[in-house]
Amino acid sequence: MKQLKNIAVPLLPTMVGVATLSNVWNIMGYTWIRHICMVAGIFVIVGYVGKIIFHFSTVKNEYNQVVPSSLYAGFTMLMMIIGSYLFPYSNILGKSLWAIGLGLHTVHLVLFVYKNVIKKFDINTFVPSWFVTLAGIMVSTVIGGPMNEPLVGKIVVCYGFIPAFIILPIMIVRLIKYPITDGPLFMTKAILAAPSSLFIVSAINVFANPWPILIYTMYIVLLGTLVYILINIPKFFSFEFHPGFAGVTFPLAIACVASNKMIGFLAGQGFGDLSAVVNEIFGIQVYITTAIVAFVLFKFTMMIPIPHFRRLHGK
Repeated sequence: MKQLKNIAVPLLPTMVGVATLSNVWNIMGYTWIRHICMVAGIFVIVGYVGKIIFHFSTVKNEYNQVVPSSLYAGFTMLMMIIGSYLFPYSNILGKSLWAIGLGLHTVHLVLFVYKNVIKKFDINTFVPSWFVTLAGIMVSTVIGGPMNEPLVGKIVVCYGFIPAFIILPIMIVRLIKYPITDGPLFMTKAILAAPSSLFIVSAINVFANPWPILIYTMYIVLLGTLVYILINIPKFFSFEFHPGFAGVTFPLAIACVASNKMIGFLAGQGFGDLSAVVNEIFGIQVYITTAIVAFVLFKFTMMIPIPHFRRLHGK
């Protein structure tokens, strides 16, 4: 129980990235990877519930800090993904977890905006990690199709226009005017890929005929963001490993899902050649994303304290 206190907040969005990437591999027919990753996600959820119960003061202190608070949305996002995974085995349990995750995320989103925008806004803490909270709610529509809640889905996607088309440009301007140079926050730049990816997937999932110009615009933005991330990968990995590396996991994973959706969308619009090009881009994304997510997850695993192992090795 004492070790629960040391679970790093960024592990939550990292596991969201792991679970999302496992869904990509599941699409390609590798179901065991999904099962393994989802079980790991369940353990993380249970562990974090334990941290909330037994170390509430630690959680409260983390939640009162802007950047860690924004990452706590990973808890509700992971809960929704786990709910989607369990839904075929138990409709009631799966949909309940999805609904609870969506409800908690909504409450967290309102509180976060009130505390950090309405009550007190600080440009220094206005960083891309905000999108984990602001755009993360769209995870409910990324995996929420089986829940059969079309009205909820449409509301979420309409809200998703705000972080994708309004806040994202503002964030880019902020990063240009006030560059982020230090390690932990520098990694959050990769999260810029999340709002566009989430909007693309959500819009295609929820609306039978989404407005093509919105989808095309967001995918162009996403491609530009991915190029930016690839250019900065050497800089990202020039830092010694720290929990901030979580910032490169989920955005890259959900970007894979967005490209996969674009393959079918472009084909449906009659752009077969473009669809084939995006299919190749998708393959490159999966290759690179798997390598990066595996590295970050391995490093997080090495941070887990295992007293018995350490005693055996005299540490």
